[in-house]
Amino acid sequence: EWLGFIKGIVDSEDLPLNISRETLQQNKILKVIRKHIVKKALELFAEIAENKEDYDKFYEAFSKNLKYGIHDNDSQAKDKLAELLRYHTTTSGSEMSSLKDYITRMKEGQEEIYFICGDSKKAVESSPFLEALKKKGLEVILMSDPMDEYAMQQLKEFEGKKFRNITKEGLETATTEEE
Repeated sequence: EWLGFIKGIVDSEDLPLNISRETLQQNKILKVIRKHIVKKALELFAEIAENKEDYDKFYEAFSKNLKYGIHDNDSQAKDKLAELLRYHTTTSGSEMSSLKDYITRMKEGQEEIYFICGDSKKAVESSPFLEALKKKGLEVILMSDPMDEYAMQQLKEFEGKKFRNITKEGLETATTEEE
């Protein structure tokens, strides 16, 4: 479903012709075809991501589809889709940053990826929850799309780092040597 923006024709000699729609939906060959289509689409998205200008246009148009794809049961696709996500952060200004870039900028000893969700970028930036983390010099991902929070519930972690919503109870940040 999340690849609904891609149109094309799949030619296969392996599908039986005279069967009902229900039988076709449970066909193993169809599942293999689906898997190959998802794999090919992810490869194409990664190719587009190599050119920042093209990917910015693509992401602006289809970011909701990518986030919706994280709800898919295929965990391999989740990981690949997570690499394609882009967000504003407290230090990125007007530029959007990937999760990989965020991890490379994480402070030493930081074990979690901090994020905050809200109605708009402006509302999220002015949230009082950010103050404590800003004082410690920690970067926070700013999420303003309603799909973001649902995507984070499904994703849970990226490259071994767990996602942490800073508006939830029990936020403990890594202590630095200065404290």
